[in-house]
Amino acid sequence: MTEQEALSRLRPLISEVTGSEADSIEMEHGLMSDLGAESLDLLDLSFLIEDEFRIRIEADEFTRQAKEKQPGMQIEQDGYLTDDALAELRAALPEIPPHKLVSPLRTTSLPSLLTVSVFVHLVQRKVAQKEAVHVNA
Repeated sequence: MTEQEALSRLRPLISEVTGSEADSIEMEHGLMSDLGAESLDLLDLSFLIEDEFRIRIEADEFTRQAKEKQPGMQIEQDGYLTDDALAELRAALPEIPPHKLVSPLRTTSLPSLLTVSVFVHLVQRKVAQKEAVHVNA
């Protein structure tokens, strides 16, 4: 699935949860900062994406990926992401400018950094993984 295909299928879903015009949704838009999404909207968006693309998105998708790369790594301390976790997130989420993933960053602030491009690329990766499993099955 190309980036453009993923974006064109995501736009109506993002529009549904944010009330934004689908045609005006761009890759660089922050879901919360630019499109007005709230935490519950991101959860709704995840469910819509799961239905549309037949993939699974975990609530802690990005921090879980960081933990899988470095088992035993401490993700947070006193409500803040650790430097190790931030380093992994910068690698896993190149769509987010690195200067936004710096200490101190509250764990609860991570959703406010998510952009349309984060979800486009997440969908691309998940769909490719799903297709690889079907090919190898």
